[in-house]
Amino acid sequence: MRILVLSTGNPVLENALAADGHTVFLLQPVGTGNADDPHRYTVAHWDDLDALAEMEPWLPHLDAVATIDEQAIVAAAYLRELRGLPGLSLEAAVRYTDKAVMKTALAAADLQVAPHRVVRRAEEIPAFAEEFGWPVVVKPRAGLASVNTLVVRGEQHLQELLDRGAFDARAVDPTGRFTAGHVLDSLHGAEDGFLVEKYLDLADEHFVDLYVYRGDVLLAVPGRYNAPLLTTLDGASRSYDTVLRPDLPVPRHLVQLARRAAAALGQQTGVVHCEILETSDYPFYFIGEVAARPGGGAITELASRMYGFDLPQTLPALAADRFPALSTSPRFMALTAAMITAPPGRVVHVADRATIEALPGVLDADIRLSAGEAVPEGIGTMTTAGRILYGSCDNDVLDQEVADLYDALDLRVEEQPAADRT
Repeated sequence: MRILVLSTGNPVLENALAADGHTVFLLQPVGTGNADDPHRYTVAHWDDLDALAEMEPWLPHLDAVATIDEQAIVAAAYLRELRGLPGLSLEAAVRYTDKAVMKTALAAADLQVAPHRVVRRAEEIPAFAEEFGWPVVVKPRAGLASVNTLVVRGEQHLQELLDRGAFDARAVDPTGRFTAGHVLDSLHGAEDGFLVEKYLDLADEHFVDLYVYRGDVLLAVPGRYNAPLLTTLDGASRSYDTVLRPDLPVPRHLVQLARRAAAALGQQTGVVHCEILETSDYPFYFIGEVAARPGGGAITELASRMYGFDLPQTLPALAADRFPALSTSPRFMALTAAMITAPPGRVVHVADRATIEALPGVLDADIRLSAGEAVPEGIGTMTTAGRILYGSCDNDVLDQEVADLYDALDLRVEEQPAADRT
């Protein structure tokens, strides 16, 4: 098949498609990718639909348009509609990427979402808080991860954030991968405003990845984060994702909620990632956000290891609208990816791979730090220092087991003066 992949730098999908024998064409932001690739096309901005319409007649014959990139989901859907190709529709793509439209659709399907409102200026936030109380959460309508997401504690805190320029500052992107989207836009710079939500008293945060073929869910992968993401906006020192057996009571309920959410937003062939918030008081479960792509971090790897399917074969099958070969038999009670992060400084000590892999339950250790190595600014909120895969037989003691795993890693970093950091 001849498949156009919309990509901003993560080559997983295009590499898997090429390895599967497909002819791959790329649509990438200007300034990224290999400029000499004859199968490469460029776009200045993913959301410039007029420019995409002008480009479409110049694209080659295509059998499919695919992406696993949050920024490019709407653009991919638009090109599909122009070519009459199967896959997620433009209307559904907007529901999956615009948080205001998404939450309205979820609420219409009788799913619990946090009370929310679209505003254009920070000065409108107190009126919302007067109705729903402080604190509140503000976030872009379209974005990814926790970029430009803020918890505002009260009017004084709001003024402090305004004085700091938090609502007018664009996010910094040293990679250059996000310049063709709205991810870097400031809250005040968003043309369609931004979202303010009631802050929920969270006890836990869960996720479910649904592997879908032509609207039918073939596999549901429930799991949880080690802590609600809102509580780790300043960068958690220990971060781990866990996938769980789907036949346990709570995961079974999470899967039901995720199925309803995906049905409300419109599901086609691909992966749907649903985040579900667990609160301390009734109602206990709220739908956070839903994306028409696989979960980030190590979630996709965890799913493939938990169910023993071949990820490089599954992604091409879904992209080509073919029925994927998926197992539905979990291999562990719980499977965890413990991310290795470090504050800026110089590594004094870290256990080696052989030491960690010799520990009971450890399946694989990817340790990219070594003693004497300098850790640059920013790595503390990223996963580039590696991860450890750990299989547990008892979910009740998982958190303690992972804590013991971090202790065994014994990562120690000596803070350096700012002038000495590299």
